[in-house]
Amino acid sequence: MKKLLFVLLMVLFQLSASVAQKDGLKQINKNDIRSYMDFLASDEMKGRETSRPENDIAAVYLATTIERLGLKPMPGSESYLQKVPFISRSVMKDSSFISASTTEGTSVVKTDSIISLIPPSTTIEASGELVFAGYGVKDTTINYNDFNNIDVAGKIVLIMTRNPKISNDPKYADGYRFSESIEVPKMMPLFSKRPKAVLLVYDAKNHFRDPYSSGLADMLGGSTSVSLAERPGMGFPIKLLFITGCTADRLLSPSGKTLRQLQDMIDSEKKPSSFLVKDLTVSFKYAMRSGKFNGNNVVGLIEGSDPLLKNECVVYSAHFDHLGVNGKGEVFNGADDNASGTVGLLEVADAFAHLGKKPLRTSVFVWVTGEEKGLLGSQYYVNHPAIAMDKTVLDINLDMIGRSVSPADTGLIMGVKPDVTAKNEIMVYNDITNAKILQIMNNSASKTGITVIDKGKNLGFGGSDHMSFSSKKVPFLFFHSGIHKDLHAIGDDVDKIDYDKMEKVSKTVFMVGYQVANSKDIVKQEQAK
Repeated sequence: MKKLLFVLLMVLFQLSASVAQKDGLKQINKNDIRSYMDFLASDEMKGRETSRPENDIAAVYLATTIERLGLKPMPGSESYLQKVPFISRSVMKDSSFISASTTEGTSVVKTDSIISLIPPSTTIEASGELVFAGYGVKDTTINYNDFNNIDVAGKIVLIMTRNPKISNDPKYADGYRFSESIEVPKMMPLFSKRPKAVLLVYDAKNHFRDPYSSGLADMLGGSTSVSLAERPGMGFPIKLLFITGCTADRLLSPSGKTLRQLQDMIDSEKKPSSFLVKDLTVSFKYAMRSGKFNGNNVVGLIEGSDPLLKNECVVYSAHFDHLGVNGKGEVFNGADDNASGTVGLLEVADAFAHLGKKPLRTSVFVWVTGEEKGLLGSQYYVNHPAIAMDKTVLDINLDMIGRSVSPADTGLIMGVKPDVTAKNEIMVYNDITNAKILQIMNNSASKTGITVIDKGKNLGFGGSDHMSFSSKKVPFLFFHSGIHKDLHAIGDDVDKIDYDKMEKVSKTVFMVGYQVANSKDIVKQEQAK
């Protein structure tokens, strides 16, 4: 009899949970999604860049929306805004330059068209002789070394992007912005040779001639860098600047060669053409000013219904910041990146708010700022959480959930092929070892009509805020529709959003988080190992 009663209670519990899920799902629809998107990704929001007023407006918009929905603020706070203290470092364009002159004093070039690849914490400057060192690589597999018979110590070194193996490959010439896997490995060996500074330029066969037309300058955060005030050590003693092709040709003019002529010579003869540019002195200054400001994460809670399990939580996260406005006044609206995840999370919060019976565990909703500046908002949150990280069972992160593949998604983006998913598909990166959670995810996706592509935990391009949670040993599910041609470009607008996909993904993540929060036999992953 007791066994029969137990079974009956379990059936009633599951039936109640099923009805509650349906009540929540009714709140998620593409019409609401579209209206939220039209505001957050509008030109008037000017790209929601961290440190700009529009980012604060977005935070207040999110806070007032979840207050209306009935979410609770963080314990011990009456506000949904979690203040995040930042330090900003801005380039002083009027005081920044690169110049060169001959030993006779004749000016060769002077321009402010330089950007720093590694944001310095203070003003950097240098002056000295110039060495051209080809691609700046040593590759024993092809018996090639740009540093043979050339001393770069104490010199300013000019190198090109890419390398001899791929310089004639058309797929790298068309739209090659920057590839970490190609360029970064050059730097440690080069700086170990103790140059005063390194100047990087797009190789002359590249489609782009400068970091402004390629969008690289904007992808690096424009003229302002940001760090957390509690962790201010961003800036390195490495002087690495990106210059334009025109500047490079002017610097090389005393040699009688252009960058294209030198590259053609290297590629045709299959050997380096490195040399000291005689009778030339190069100087540069990259001037920085520092300041302090406060940004905001937005945090809201749906308290769990179980007296004990409510002290544990499932966290939903998404970043609401983007890149702002470029030097031409063009707005990076960031519709997919990441108004889509921001809005998807609003819809999920709406669904939880309309549940008649809340799940057993608490559900925490975190909209973070500063992701584009280096995952800063999520790093701050995991150090100042609403519920302790050791009580956080799962992070469900939404970043770029709104695009489906289009004919334009070809070529390379930052050296990586676009991998944007088809309609009714979503990629999920994860480090889940609990088979039940993965089963919940797949079952939920099948019910909403979305196909999950399980990518494991090896994210091939960039990162997102789940990494901050992972650093605290919190397992994650990262929902992502893939890299497309408009990533960090002015074309990332609402007219390219797949609203059907956004609705289905939002419903899926609601069901996953609800069931995990409502499951008594799911425990913190490291406890289950």
